[in-house]
Amino acid sequence: MQIAPAPILANIIRHYLILENDSGGQVNYRLFSDGNTGMVFHFGIPFWQISERDATSFKQPESFVYGQISHFQNTFSNGKVGMLIVVFQPYGVYALSGISAGELRNSVIPLKELIGAEALQLEEQVLTAPDHFQRIQHIENFLIKRVKKGLKSVEIVQNASQVITFHKGLASIEMLCEKLQVGERQLERKFNEHIGISPKHFSGIVRLQAFLKLLQAGVADEDNLTQKGYEAGFYDQAHTIREFRKNAGLTPRQYLSQTRLLAINFMQLPD
Repeated sequence: MQIAPAPILANIIRHYLILENDSGGQVNYRLFSDGNTGMVFHFGIPFWQISERDATSFKQPESFVYGQISHFQNTFSNGKVGMLIVVFQPYGVYALSGISAGELRNSVIPLKELIGAEALQLEEQVLTAPDHFQRIQHIENFLIKRVKKGLKSVEIVQNASQVITFHKGLASIEMLCEKLQVGERQLERKFNEHIGISPKHFSGIVRLQAFLKLLQAGVADEDNLTQKGYEAGFYDQAHTIREFRKNAGLTPRQYLSQTRLLAINFMQLPD
């Protein structure tokens, strides 16, 4: 279930995502980047996340913030799933914490480590609330107080990310710099600090997300798949498959075969 934020928070939050699953036993999931950061509350049993570094697994905190991810991540559950995900705008974690987004890349940070004692009260309110809408109300009350301080400083990347999204990842760096009246090095520095990745990397993720939406409209044959790749700005089918596999760990055909999508970039893997 996807829920829109209060209008006052729309410039910092894309939407809320609520995921629930009562299936028993181990269930495997895959997440890949959509260019956004987020805050997660487990009101069910927390997931286990598999480390890409050494293939070990660790249990996610009951509440945490995640930064930009540069490669797909695998997780699994061992019980009832209940998650409320605050999907931020790309610069959301920086606006919330003031910490360089580059330092949070590929990280899961317990909420209390990021924002201190206030997090304990928020976590308790959210996890003990009787329904989703009251959980969201607690989160919004908290965020309205905090984000006003951080929004002015992200104005350049806020505008740049909107231009990139409008052009579906196909806006050139030169065009961005000219439109926003900033130098390339300044833009690069701002993106790394406020979003956590370079403008080129962010544009690539936006382009892939645009391609995913084209895929979801339906692909009947190889010619259509190739055409949709062209529409999304890929050079040819090999380029499409290579970029898709690098980001999602799957080919476009394999992605289309997944029938249990929890979100466009989050899926339950086959047993």
